[in-house]
Amino acid sequence: MFRTQEQANFNAIVTKHMAAPDAPLLLEGATGLGKTRAYLQAVIAAAVSGKRIAIALPSHLLIDQLLASQDLAITQPSTVRVAAFKPARYFLTKTEFAAHKLSAISADVMLCTSASVIIDQRLGGDYNGATTRDYILFDEADQLPDAAALQSDLEISEQQFKDHNIKAETAQKATQDLLKRPNLDPELKAAARIILEAIAEPAWYHHVGITDDGGVMLFHKMPGRLLKTVANRKTVAFISATLSVADRFDDFKRALGIQKESVLSAILEPSHHGKLRFNVSDLQVNAPEWMALIHKTVLEAPHPVLVVTPSHQLAQTLGLLIPTAVVRTVSESATEAATRVADTGVLIAAGAWAGLDTPVQWASVVIPRIPYERPVVLDGQQESSFLDTRNTALRRMRQVIGRGLRRPEASCDVYVLDGRYKNIEAFVPKRFRDGWAGRHFLEGSRWEMVLSKIERDPAVRKQALKKYGHLCMGCGFLPKVISQLEVHHLFPLAEGGERLTAISDLAVLCANCHRLAHSTAPPLNLEAVKALSNE
Repeated sequence: MFRTQEQANFNAIVTKHMAAPDAPLLLEGATGLGKTRAYLQAVIAAAVSGKRIAIALPSHLLIDQLLASQDLAITQPSTVRVAAFKPARYFLTKTEFAAHKLSAISADVMLCTSASVIIDQRLGGDYNGATTRDYILFDEADQLPDAAALQSDLEISEQQFKDHNIKAETAQKATQDLLKRPNLDPELKAAARIILEAIAEPAWYHHVGITDDGGVMLFHKMPGRLLKTVANRKTVAFISATLSVADRFDDFKRALGIQKESVLSAILEPSHHGKLRFNVSDLQVNAPEWMALIHKTVLEAPHPVLVVTPSHQLAQTLGLLIPTAVVRTVSESATEAATRVADTGVLIAAGAWAGLDTPVQWASVVIPRIPYERPVVLDGQQESSFLDTRNTALRRMRQVIGRGLRRPEASCDVYVLDGRYKNIEAFVPKRFRDGWAGRHFLEGSRWEMVLSKIERDPAVRKQALKKYGHLCMGCGFLPKVISQLEVHHLFPLAEGGERLTAISDLAVLCANCHRLAHSTAPPLNLEAVKALSNE
């Protein structure tokens, strides 16, 4: 059943806590440890003995993934029924939803989202009954303190107000008017009640206001407080690969308002599970060389390559730069996008920090930008700051390097191409600290020579422009300003180390032709660039 002692220990802790809970259980297990099978076996065994259990995950996508997993198939006997609860918006009629709700609530083990637990708490257990169950287990619990997941469920959009003929001139009046409408959707009703509660009880850690899109949002600097009542129950477990910061649960407990943790709470990390080799860059994001470094790294890194971005916009931009890559679309999950990747291909996926479960064993993981969250603006005022999201970024970095550790024998190269990694170096698990200490600096002396000593040498650029003029030698483009031209080395500096550069080694190209020249390894020669740019 269990492949390692750490996995068996994980199962034993959950089993013991379910049998004799003393306080909320906080249990962290490293990526690849096999947490899902470990806790499912404990949950199913408890269900066999008559306990009614809810497993809460951040999204319906992860719920569907769990239902289809081999771990559930192996641990679930025919006598235990597992069912997922989905909100009314997934059904065409109220009758269909009512039948589904009854089926989900009557299951021995009900799967639901974390947001639905919040709603059920506010509606006194009348939503899906999650808070009336004997035990609640939150998987991927590290996402609970993150603002994004809860805010999306606590925002009432402009369109939702319009649907009820309400214009959101002030947050309080619009929300009050909404609650007066008959037959209001339960999710919308719960969100409105929570928003009004926050307005009635002002606090430093939350703010209600009008969004730039004309809706109403409750912004929590400590959003997990919405779960404070449930989070302090003895019969609750929080499970994740990244619950701790600096080997302590203090940040998570403070965010959710947890007063006391179980004596069984623990951080389990295998002594040996996979190998990671770290490569870092000191470049600033959006520096002139940054995109070129990303392009070069993806081309030269061991394949298959997973490139994880914090936004779809950056993913699309990189997709144009690397046309052979598969780019995750807004309408699909990272898991679905991964099915389109060849064995030696590249996947560029926004937000693939956690929950990615694919048959692909990534040989390289490229992180172009540290995943700090964007500031939240309400009523024209910035509510969050860059530093507020440090711990979120740290957890996400720990998650993303785990994408290359799906198997015990896995070996993966990790490339961090954002100099801000220095602010969150604690993301590296203990067993990889020696590897991190010996990391390869992409911005070391070799790259300094290539990008600064030679390519940036104003004398080299000046001589090349004087020799070849101000026309692109690839497509003939005549720029309005000379800064639109770049100097290209016909013989890559990456090959052969430091050397003297002759004028005959250079070509003057526009930015497009320069990128085209470097779209292959080794770069295209000048004749090939001319031929392709004039097609």
